[in-house]
Amino acid sequence: MLTAVVLFAIVPASVILVLGLVARVVAAQRVNARVVQYTAPRGSTVFRDALLVDADRRAPSAALIDLAVKRKVRLIAGAPGTREPIGVELTDGVVLTADETALLETLFGPEHTGTRLRRFSADRRALAGRLKTLLLNTEHGLARDGLIAERRVTWPGTTLTSLAYLGMLVEGLFIVFALIGGDLPALVATLVALALTIATIFVTPAWWRRFQPAATPIREHLAGLRRYLEVAEADRLRALQSPSGAELRADASVPAPFADAVGEASAPLARFHLNERLLPYAVLFGIEREWIAKLKLEAETLAHTNVDTLGDLVEVTADVATAIDAVGNVVELTSALGDLVDGAGSVVEGVGGIFEAFGS
Repeated sequence: MLTAVVLFAIVPASVILVLGLVARVVAAQRVNARVVQYTAPRGSTVFRDALLVDADRRAPSAALIDLAVKRKVRLIAGAPGTREPIGVELTDGVVLTADETALLETLFGPEHTGTRLRRFSADRRALAGRLKTLLLNTEHGLARDGLIAERRVTWPGTTLTSLAYLGMLVEGLFIVFALIGGDLPALVATLVALALTIATIFVTPAWWRRFQPAATPIREHLAGLRRYLEVAEADRLRALQSPSGAELRADASVPAPFADAVGEASAPLARFHLNERLLPYAVLFGIEREWIAKLKLEAETLAHTNVDTLGDLVEVTADVATAIDAVGNVVELTSALGDLVDGAGSVVEGVGGIFEAFGS
């Protein structure tokens, strides 16, 4: 019986596991970063970039944090562990793009209520459905731009998963026969085959996007950005001080008066602002806590410079960190949203209609 188990259980299970691993490697479609990048790709959005790095689950939270970093909204959270909803406050005079409006309309849908945490409420499923629709619309937009194929690759996952379940059926029969016959070696071999089959189900991607050649430069840029976010501090400083790291001399995104009126402190302030802008991408790459810790350290350093114009520059990092700590996981951030309020503190009702005034 041991021979039969090897031929009809272990060998097939090993083959489909190898094929599953191959499918996983192919699905990743890895690109190498040609250079370290310290800014987001031009003309893109965090939400679109999330799909280009297969970070779909993190896209909504990263996009919301991007709004906070841009000072378009403010995240308001209670103390960690209090289970209070996360409030979102629109900045006075905010101008939202069409994509930003669509995100907020998705997060604050018609059944949304701020009276309880969304993750414990009946509208969680509705939120998930709207987010899925937003992701699909973004995916279709990437396809129209020629960055990804119109259809996902699904047949390898479907085929290998079906073979895995068929293999589990065969292995189940072998287990029964081994127990009846008291064949311990055959039983152990069958359990090994079963473990290989179960592993196949977990390692085989159900589907993946097929990235087109036009997406390669953007994906290489994002890979370079990830390198910047992950490298050691010394390497990061070398990148910033290299000839290509001249963004501190002409960073148009640094708000006045930080770029011009703070004298010797302008470079540290500009560097902090640059690093803060990358916080949404740290969320996409799953290293938000490490990056928040770095930003807090930079903020403490800036606080000791006694710069009068420091103002609320460092408050966004604190707000985001508090919000993430309150929900425990950045992926749960969008599920824990409470009220959406305007600059005066009034709760925004009828999101779809009101947001028409904010679109640009």
